[in-house]
Amino acid sequence: MKANFLPLSRTARLATGTILICTGCLARGASKPEVDAMPLFESYIKVSGQAPSISGDSSAFQARTKQNSNGGAGIEDLHIAKDLSKTTALTIDGRALTGAEDYLGRFNVTKTDVGSVDVGYKRFRTFYDGVGGFFPLNSQWLPLADQDLHIDRSKFWAEAKLALKDMPVFEVRYTNELRSGRKDSTIWGDSDLTGLAFNLAPNPVSPARKFTPSYLQVGERHQLIEATVKHTIGKTSLQFTLLGDQTNNSDTRYVMRFPGEVIPWTIASLATAAQPAAKAAVAATNWNNQVAIAETEAQKTKTSGFNATSDTIINDKLTLRFGANYELVHTEIGGGRPLVTTTPTATGAVLVATDNYQGLSGGTRVKDYTGNVALDYKATKTVFVKLALRAQSEFIRGSSSYNVIAASGTPATTVASTPRTGWAKIHQNVRTPVLELRYTGIKDVALYFNGSKRDLSGVETNTSSYNPLTAALGTPAANNVSEDHGNYTLGANWRQSAFLTLRAEVFQKGHKDNTVGFGTAAAIVGDYYLLDSNYEGYKLSALARVTPQFGFTTRLVSQHGRMKVTGFLPTYPAYDSLNSKNYMISETIDWNPNKNVYVQLNGNLTYNVISTIYPRAGLTPATATLNAFDSNRILQNSDNNYVTFSGLTGFAVDKLTNLEIQANLYRAQNGNAILAPLTMPYGVQVEDTSITVGVKRKFSDSWVANAKVGYFESKNDTTGGRTNFHGPVAYLSFEHAL
Repeated sequence: MKANFLPLSRTARLATGTILICTGCLARGASKPEVDAMPLFESYIKVSGQAPSISGDSSAFQARTKQNSNGGAGIEDLHIAKDLSKTTALTIDGRALTGAEDYLGRFNVTKTDVGSVDVGYKRFRTFYDGVGGFFPLNSQWLPLADQDLHIDRSKFWAEAKLALKDMPVFEVRYTNELRSGRKDSTIWGDSDLTGLAFNLAPNPVSPARKFTPSYLQVGERHQLIEATVKHTIGKTSLQFTLLGDQTNNSDTRYVMRFPGEVIPWTIASLATAAQPAAKAAVAATNWNNQVAIAETEAQKTKTSGFNATSDTIINDKLTLRFGANYELVHTEIGGGRPLVTTTPTATGAVLVATDNYQGLSGGTRVKDYTGNVALDYKATKTVFVKLALRAQSEFIRGSSSYNVIAASGTPATTVASTPRTGWAKIHQNVRTPVLELRYTGIKDVALYFNGSKRDLSGVETNTSSYNPLTAALGTPAANNVSEDHGNYTLGANWRQSAFLTLRAEVFQKGHKDNTVGFGTAAAIVGDYYLLDSNYEGYKLSALARVTPQFGFTTRLVSQHGRMKVTGFLPTYPAYDSLNSKNYMISETIDWNPNKNVYVQLNGNLTYNVISTIYPRAGLTPATATLNAFDSNRILQNSDNNYVTFSGLTGFAVDKLTNLEIQANLYRAQNGNAILAPLTMPYGVQVEDTSITVGVKRKFSDSWVANAKVGYFESKNDTTGGRTNFHGPVAYLSFEHAL
């Protein structure tokens, strides 16, 4: 049976009208309910369940709403606070929700003038949708066989604190975090199934497009132990921390190129010059060979170090701060990039395994020394100045080795292994002065400035990967490296009156990275590379309280950026490689017509564009063998323009019942299918809408129930409608005082 649902965009508009009508009636009504405030329990348990009934793509529903399409139930919140004695308090927090796989267990005991113990474990699930792209010309859609992907994140911690009166405070904390599961990746594979013809001459653009889905298999662990002592001597506060940190990560990305495709032997054996014509005579499934890629990246790190700080109050105007940090980091890397290619032979298809980085092994050793000093100066009651300097010195050594497994022959079935090795060393120093200013000498006005300038200089030497069986050293490179990063902000807050507050801020960010080879004048060994980016913009906001019951907040953010790069030789001039524009305007309206009613409306409009060479690419002229084509239709802008809206209202139905209505809208229209003949149109075009109605009822001083019903709808033209979904979701909870 197919139900007919009211289109949700229209439903949202009707809901907004209903919100205003209901609140208007209550605001003008002669009789208002005398409301008993909902109880706030000191100790309680809350049991809840939710039940979606979704039509369409359930995996897309999970990824976009962050909840399981099969629903779930359990203990949403458990909180127990109890005094074991006059000086000892016990706190227990818990949660156990199936479906969302959201769990928490926390136990805390605190004794006055002695210390505390805190132990806990939490876990939650994040949902992902295993889909790739959609090609609009022939409506080609290639999702994963199993689109239902998720990552589980968990954390265990244990902390003990000893805080005896007038004695140093000792703390020890251990954490163990895990991340495991599968998630989608935007590094997609190729496919020829685009409906475009294979004909290299005179067509200059390949018919292949990258829209085949891929995914990451994630397995990561992070452990940290910290021991800290804090103490105050006179006017000086001291802190010293020892730390040990370990990570053990192994992630594998699975990518399929040209899935299900294989070139027939009769075509693969033809001369190269004849291949275009031969491929044009067969189906797209016979234009390329399938390649299965499993790229594994493994990394282990061990970090040990310490951190020390001191804050000394010299007088009412001066505070002196010192800090020092040392870290020693060891890393180990591993992995590989095996490629299994389906290769045609005279007797049938053969799977040929190659690997660009088989048996990858290596690692780095990093020593990092950091020191900082800061002076807080309250020059007058209205002037505050902070001067700080941070200095850092870093030493890095690294090496790696692996094998290259390559295939040769016609067909490529002869496999050979070649070892590779390489190394690198880096020494760099960083200096970062910081200045902060605040001035409040003008009535109802506060002015502030924050500025920092990070300068890095160093030397990098390395060698290209080489075969140790045939060469003693690869191609060496020796570079002077430098970085210049500036961040500056100037702003003002003006409380014009009790009804209006204005804020304005301008900012500028500049980042320049430079790598220059050095050596004798006759032979410079190394590289030349420049990356120079600058961003500037402003933020404006107005907070107005027109009446005690009605107010609004308006925000405007504008940012412009540009980037320059240059090539291998210093004679190549820098050129514009990127321009970006970002505008965001948002509005929040709050209205409380009386103590029993509240209304809030939120709207946001964002315009974000990143361009490289568009629209400067122009037209690429024809040659003797290739047709002319519009380069601008290949090198397009990256657009991320969207609007959001939400409306929320709540009011008291009677002394024991509250009603709440909420509506949401998200819309992005960045799709451009007209680009498909020459490139892959990646722009997002989607509309998500939802409406929820909830009732909260107080049954007694110890029982509260909450029921909600909502309707969700998503229309996603980015995937050709393949990930659309719609349907109701019901929620019910009971909260009981303990």
